[in-house]
Amino acid sequence: MRLLRFKFLILLLVPMLQAWSQSSDTLFVNYFRNNPYAFEEADKQQGIEVDIINEYVNWLNTKKKKTCTVKFKAVDNFDVFFNGVKSAPKNTIGLGSVTIGKEKAVSVDFTSAYMKNVAFCITNGNAPDLKNKTADEVVKVLGSMIGVSMENTTLNKYCNDIKKQYLKEMKIIFLPNETKILDEIAKNVLYFGYVDAVSFWYYLKNNPRKFLKSQKALSQSKEELGFIMPKNSPHKLLFDEFFSGPNGFKKSPAYKAILEKYLGAFMAQQVSVN
Repeated sequence: MRLLRFKFLILLLVPMLQAWSQSSDTLFVNYFRNNPYAFEEADKQQGIEVDIINEYVNWLNTKKKKTCTVKFKAVDNFDVFFNGVKSAPKNTIGLGSVTIGKEKAVSVDFTSAYMKNVAFCITNGNAPDLKNKTADEVVKVLGSMIGVSMENTTLNKYCNDIKKQYLKEMKIIFLPNETKILDEIAKNVLYFGYVDAVSFWYYLKNNPRKFLKSQKALSQSKEELGFIMPKNSPHKLLFDEFFSGPNGFKKSPAYKAILEKYLGAFMAQQVSVN
């Protein structure tokens, strides 16, 4: 009789355990340190991307009844960050202000775009102005310069495009993040490189004495940023439903509030997605 009762309890418990395992999960969030996208302050993760992910986790908890424990991991090198997410468990999301592109989509999945972006070509403030995008002008202004970039990024693709089209012998050196790129350009009139508009805005806001300029003729303005994850992650469809589905988060006041919190009203309006 006791044996039968024990078996009956097991039969009751198994479905309950299965349901619990299906309704709970650990979400690993790897983030590339890049203020104001993702950073730490007072021992707490903050930033545009972090706040959006926290809203996503809250949506999983409330709308999907899926208890999600978040584990953050910070990375200071973009290449390490990208390759780490590529080979990570399926329940991993990468926050890295990553430009959505076909080349990267071969090895990772992208969420729907959470923000628009413009990539600026930046030179030292003492460099001459590039008046238009012609071969003569590019050679005149950038001809003796060295490109400064980050490996395996769209920013580096733009540097390579300049090299292929106009400056075959141009050298490119690599740095780990956009802050380092801007630091080096500010120190050396013979350096130039591409950075995100938001990163440039934030850098100047916090370094008002740095003398830099944007060469507007070489700006790239058709970018969108998305989160990345390993191929075939279940979080791709879930995040896209949360963010871009009917009455998705991008249509909410909370989305605009996150952008304005870190960027101010004017910049938030420029980069928000519809």
